[in-house]
Amino acid sequence: MRRVRLAAVLGLVCAVSARAAFEDAGYGPRDAAMGGAFCAVGDDPAVIAYNPASLGQSTALEVAGSYIRSFHAPAGQSDRDSSRATLVAPARRTVFNGAFGFDAHYDRRTGFGNDRGIEVAYGTRGLIENEGRSLDFGLGLKSLNSSFDAGGKPVTRMAADLGALWRASDRHAVGVSILNAGGATFKSNGFSDRAPLALKIGFAEQLRGVTLAVDLTKREPSAGLRGRHNMGLGFERWWATARAGQFALRSGLSLGDQARTAAWGLGWRAQGTRIDYAMIIPMSGIARLGHGFSMTFRFGRSDPEVEYEKLLSQELRYRRELAVELQAGAVKQGKLSEEIGRLREEIAALRGEIEKKRASEGEAKRRLKDLETRQKEADETFERLKAERERQAIKTKTTLFEEDWHAYQKAKLSSVPDSILQSEVNRLLREYKDSGVDLSEANQELRRLQLAK
Repeated sequence: MRRVRLAAVLGLVCAVSARAAFEDAGYGPRDAAMGGAFCAVGDDPAVIAYNPASLGQSTALEVAGSYIRSFHAPAGQSDRDSSRATLVAPARRTVFNGAFGFDAHYDRRTGFGNDRGIEVAYGTRGLIENEGRSLDFGLGLKSLNSSFDAGGKPVTRMAADLGALWRASDRHAVGVSILNAGGATFKSNGFSDRAPLALKIGFAEQLRGVTLAVDLTKREPSAGLRGRHNMGLGFERWWATARAGQFALRSGLSLGDQARTAAWGLGWRAQGTRIDYAMIIPMSGIARLGHGFSMTFRFGRSDPEVEYEKLLSQELRYRRELAVELQAGAVKQGKLSEEIGRLREEIAALRGEIEKKRASEGEAKRRLKDLETRQKEADETFERLKAERERQAIKTKTTLFEEDWHAYQKAKLSSVPDSILQSEVNRLLREYKDSGVDLSEANQELRRLQLAK
């Protein structure tokens, strides 16, 4: 009897430290580095842990694996080892237009127990669309298994995740999700725990490689603790390079009434592969740092951002070549202008000699005529070079436009969203305006995209 009481006391102490089973403690290093503000972000397999509706934004098959060693969760101090593996597969069919997700995770709560979960989720893509805005929904069904170190049989329960994602534009999104719906309770050998129901509301803004996100979370009471509130703030910035892929810097805050943490992280991606790292820094409780690492692989269709990066590097190279050619033409024009100036000085000097030396008037007139002829030829050559330089500039602009237009057609065939296509057509029209290039085809394409909304 005394042993049972001692085990119960130890279990209660561990529960206070480890918190409830299946807490929304994050997926991997990217979301952890952004303070867990991921409910409205839609370009990562990790969204399956925050909002199943965001799965539908995936455009290619993705596989991800992550590991996090953490000592703090949004609900409080939590000594955990978490491992996850996720597969996201887009479906572009009449019945299923969205993406399916499969997630398997294992959590080791030190000194308390083990949690295992398998989830199958689906998120729609463009279910309801209106003038560039869209509303999507998602559903995830999961099997949760929990066991206690103090003994007893493992307990398996079912739960569900529900979510909605409203995209007000290409830049702004609002997400709402309910996690662990169904009241999954785990009782074994005198211990009782549950997967806490959580309500999340998030907002995200994405523009030119920058992501800003904020999440608000309300959790129900669990494991003998009262309900908790939490706010997550996240920032991410991507930088592209010509040959070394893209690099990311992330930072975030997780501010709750039970725990407060700051986090930062790094990321790198190239050729369909992404590697992420995060460090979690406590602002309250025990001073132990958490770390996370993940790898994500993207298959199938190429990344539009990578293709745009290649097009941008090609455009910069063409512009450098054009600048060299124009500079060479300017040098030739400057030398010819200096020669014309010297000829004019000689003509003026000869005219003065004619006035002074009447005796050699015939010779001076002959030289004057010769110099005037040379000046005329130089003027004609100057004008010809000037016209040729202008034609070369127009021709170069036409060539650049044709290459840009060819790259646009290639991106169009790759099923890039119409919003990105429209921004690219607008850029071409602005750049080649008043350059002498025929822009009729680009104007027709812009009208087509505007009518397609």
